Amino acid sequence: MKKLLFWIVLIVGIVALIGSCAKKDEESTTTAATTTTAATTTYVSTDTTASGSITVGSETMSGTYLSVCITSVDTMIAGGYLPSDAKAWGGVVVVSGNDNITQEAVSYTDTSCTSVSHRIRTIYDNITVGSASGSNYPLTLDKAWQGFLVNTTAAETWLEAMFSNQIDVTVGTELGGTYSGSTNPRYGLISLTSTTLTWADVDDNASAVSSDGALSMTKQ
Repeated sequence: MKKLLFWIVLIVGIVALIGSCAKKDEESTTTAATTTTAATTTYVSTDTTASGSITVGSETMSGTYLSVCITSVDTMIAGGYLPSDAKAWGGVVVVSGNDNITQEAVSYTDTSCTSVSHRIRTIYDNITVGSASGSNYPLTLDKAWQGFLVNTTAAETWLEAMFSNQIDVTVGTELGGTYSGSTNPRYGLISLTSTTLTWADVDDNASAVSSDGALSMTKQ
């Protein structure tokens, strides 16, 4: 009888131990299954070298600012703002001197923003920063240089048509030169923090510059 009681107690203990282990395994599996990895943000890139700094209110604008890789392109293509082979686009602003900024608009033939379709690179000089209106600061600046790069025939056709065939670009070669037009100075609008820059399109009419649709970029 004592032996029978001993085996009953032993069997019950083993069953309880197995049940406990199974529960722990199930909990571990559940925990592992619900663990996720945060997605990595993809930014556009540039080979422009940063230099100098510009004071904007209480902040200092310096270094390189990149937008995220934007893959919503259908509306942009339909409106004629991007070449037909574009799969993504983005913007770049690089402080390239104490009163110089290099601004770039780039499109890509892939959604990871690695293969350039076109790039328009503009250097602005003689930059002065006005008084703040809310979080926005007006800029007065001169267009000093502009370069055009296309890496596909679709981008070549689009870019030449956009400029009414007044420029003739060659695939794979940047066409650039000193700007000598009569529409300087230009006007812009920016908002700046220690980590972000919001850049509105530059215009030759101060009253036409608006923060609507301004592109947000992250300091690298």
